[in-house]
Amino acid sequence: MEQVLGSSSEDTLPVPVQGGRGLTTQDRQSIDLSDRIAGWGSDLDPAMRPGVPRDKAPEIGNEFLYPDSIPQQEATVRIHKSTEHARLTPVFGTSCPPKGLSGVIRDFAYRFSEGQLPHWQTLLLADRVDVVEDVLGDLARLRVPNLVKELGLGAQWRYNRAGFVKGAAIAGLCLVGLVAYARSRRR
Repeated sequence: MEQVLGSSSEDTLPVPVQGGRGLTTQDRQSIDLSDRIAGWGSDLDPAMRPGVPRDKAPEIGNEFLYPDSIPQQEATVRIHKSTEHARLTPVFGTSCPPKGLSGVIRDFAYRFSEGQLPHWQTLLLADRVDVVEDVLGDLARLRVPNLVKELGLGAQWRYNRAGFVKGAAIAGLCLVGLVAYARSRRR
């Protein structure tokens, strides 16, 4: 699957998103967005870069990030990719491809830059939705999920007993509050 700028191995964008691709060294030195972005280019001079003493090669851009000697893995499932990167990494995981509603939410999340809060918030929401989808999938197959083990409650009890008790107390108070609210609505 040919990789072009976009949010996944299947998406292509005809016009690159501003800042939505890795810049080569030549690009970084030739592009000037200082009229639109305060502080643009402040790190072009190596003397002004705080990481330069530790940076092995500050003059190298992302064109050398993935050398051609590393063969590109073929994408057999949908792989999400940040808009900041021009292509997929040479090797990537395929064990958990996006699926269902959580996959749709992830598709939406990868429309945003990694520097934007909605990107991360929607990925967190997708994770929560994925948990619910998996529990419902277990129940649909007539398999009762072992929530104590899956939520790590045993480890929480063993290694963080105070936090476990606090969380259980808060959950209990919330449950009592919901029951009280439901009963008051019936009257």
